[in-house]
Amino acid sequence: MTAKLIGQIKGSSQQKKVIRETLQRNLSRLQTDINLLLKDAFDKLRRKYPNRYQKGFLVIVDNLDRIPPNVGNHLFFDYAPQLQELDCTIIYTVPISVIYSYKNVSNLFSNPNIVPMVNIYEFNRSECDLNYNQQRLEGVASLIEQRVDVSAVFDDRQQLLDLAKASGGHVRQLMQVTRSACRTAITRKHSKVLAEDVTYALNQQQFDFERSTPGPEYYTILAQVCLNKDIDKNEIGQNLLFNLSVLEYNGNSRWNYVNPLVKQSYAFQQALASIQGNP
Repeated sequence: MTAKLIGQIKGSSQQKKVIRETLQRNLSRLQTDINLLLKDAFDKLRRKYPNRYQKGFLVIVDNLDRIPPNVGNHLFFDYAPQLQELDCTIIYTVPISVIYSYKNVSNLFSNPNIVPMVNIYEFNRSECDLNYNQQRLEGVASLIEQRVDVSAVFDDRQQLLDLAKASGGHVRQLMQVTRSACRTAITRKHSKVLAEDVTYALNQQQFDFERSTPGPEYYTILAQVCLNKDIDKNEIGQNLLFNLSVLEYNGNSRWNYVNPLVKQSYAFQQALASIQGNP
């Protein structure tokens, strides 16, 4: 049933519209039917395995952190009651932009568990360019070392540390730029990843950020984040968090910082110089 429904949803845009409208009209009935299905399944599990299953189903809805901010706000604020009415325990992944909404998602759901970046910096709110914490940087680099033989893959371990610095402590970004550097080395028929392969991979990721940044006013905001270590909770701020131009760190305190690859761009450097009054 689920496979058939997903197949239909992935069909034409007209089919999506019809399915969406039908679900909207019958949402209450759909919830009731799903709950009946869950209850029946759980009752049968308990009868078959009386000593193993006592707490019901756990459903994890992954990848919702990748939906656009406007869709995330609509889903988690307008449909909060419906998302919680299924008779099972559900874990939703949520876009970071939703967490930063002035509507306060904690009023509708229990306190969210926010996964921050790995803080690779020595935090100093008054400094724009933060120094790296070597121990934490090594910790991020170890995520790659635990997966590959670094000496066999990289020409020099410094290239791995450069990738760790460029990740900003964002694990997915670390994996992306590392994979890109490896592919670049293979394309260039290098026996190992060289410094030039890492540079090329980081530049390509930087260009992606530049293409997704709408205009100069966004770089002005990014420069202010670099200086103030905080992001406005408005629509622009939510968009910058969503596309990872701005990252969150927390622990003893919560703060924001600009993605290292964004900081490399010429437009950002110009915006920062303008705010600081430098020619």
